[in-house]
Amino acid sequence: MSKAQHNLEVKLALVWEHGDEYKATVTVTTTDTCYHAGELKVGLPPHQDGTGLIEYLSFYFTHEGNECGQIVHDVSKSMMVEIPSVKREVTAYAVVNGHVAGEAGEPVPRKKAARAAK
Repeated sequence: MSKAQHNLEVKLALVWEHGDEYKATVTVTTTDTCYHAGELKVGLPPHQDGTGLIEYLSFYFTHEGNECGQIVHDVSKSMMVEIPSVKREVTAYAVVNGHVAGEAGEPVPRKKAARAAK
């Protein structure tokens, strides 16, 4: 499969935990059984340029084999990410064999006000 044929749907969910800590969940919809999930990492994928106002995540996959079952399935990974308050958005990339195959962006959720002591 050529790199131009990798076109995957990416979803990103962000949940504020505490301070500058957020739980980021990236879900990628794969289209056949030859996709193999790797690591979810903070940072841009290879050969991509970014901006200082956006935090970047990259979910790495390999695609190996010629006889692949045509099965659509969601693959999710989560991680805790420290997002400084200067950052306004998070963009997640699906990266297949070193090439970007999809992306999704979400604004950084607002922090909840501290709860009053009981």
